[in-house]
Amino acid sequence: MHLHYGTTNVSFVESEFVNISVSSSLKSVRDARVAFVRFMVNWVSRFSEAKNLIEFAVSKQVQNLVLDFSNLSCTASDQARPAVLFQLPECVYNQVTVESLKLFACGFDPSRILKPSSFKSLCFGWIELRKITTLLSSSPLLESLSILNCWSVGHITGDRYTWIDLPNIQIFKYSGSFHYFQFLRVQKRMEEAYLDFGTETDDEIGTLICDLLYDLLSARKLTVCPFIIKAIKDSEYSVHLKAPMETRHLVIKTNLVPVEFEGIRLMINSCPDLETLTFQMLPLVSVARINHWFTADTYWNFPIFHKCLKKTLKVVLVRNFTGGTYESVMLWYLIGSCRVLERLDLYLPVETSESVKTSVRATMMTLGDEGVASSKGLWIRLHDG
Repeated sequence: MHLHYGTTNVSFVESEFVNISVSSSLKSVRDARVAFVRFMVNWVSRFSEAKNLIEFAVSKQVQNLVLDFSNLSCTASDQARPAVLFQLPECVYNQVTVESLKLFACGFDPSRILKPSSFKSLCFGWIELRKITTLLSSSPLLESLSILNCWSVGHITGDRYTWIDLPNIQIFKYSGSFHYFQFLRVQKRMEEAYLDFGTETDDEIGTLICDLLYDLLSARKLTVCPFIIKAIKDSEYSVHLKAPMETRHLVIKTNLVPVEFEGIRLMINSCPDLETLTFQMLPLVSVARINHWFTADTYWNFPIFHKCLKKTLKVVLVRNFTGGTYESVMLWYLIGSCRVLERLDLYLPVETSESVKTSVRATMMTLGDEGVASSKGLWIRLHDG
């Protein structure tokens, strides 16, 4: 049970725990009250036990330390800020052996970590990170940094800009409201970058996002969210990004609504060496009606051939595929344009009904019609979710 994590006040009411009637004997009443007091003591002592366990783990010079005090109330909402009920003990700040640290929903002061640190991997969730730059600047070995729904990242003033120097970073993941990271130095070859700005609505920061993607252009795998897709089309880079991305695997989280079409095409055009393209379909959301310069039903018919479609793109995956009109039209475009495409893998949503499966199979058959595919030997497969 994690319900107690959602409040800073806890009351123990004996009548709600102990059923005492007029006929109860003195001994039964006494035993019930002893059990009730023991329950209260044990409940409160859990926090002391947690501190003791952490101190024990650190004393054993562990290299991987995971402390998760999150709960259903804060993980259910990207924007929730849970009350801090547990402050990290001093031993965590003074340790020198931990290489991988994961902290969720606890009180943490990054500036108190001993310098220089031995961290190679850091992951934070639902934590205030006001002084994160102090920790990062003293972590020269850091290879992986993940930030999940944290707040006050980097600056006391509440700015949404943070300058960081991560010369050895291989993996960078950020989920939460928009925050601009200016990378002073970054690896010439990153393994992965993941950016998800959730329900962000400020559509006037497209150029800032393009600048952020420029800093991450060496990432071999890149995941972008619907907000990025919508924002970049309104930047000063209308055809492709500031510089070609070196991405080999591009994951686009999308609702696949018309307002995202231009951004999707821009991202594909900006990855000239792309080998795998994944569409992570999200639940449909209502969007305001916008007058586009194009007709949504025919947008993907425009014959624009990006470099990767001609030479490198071999695999297309669609997760949560439902066979919708926009999904089908876009796939027809890709199948007809990708000259070296080898696989099209379609993954159904979890627990898809048989009737929906039948409809999706019919749609899939049209994708494999003779004359549609530009490449020879294309395999189209439908998978359960």
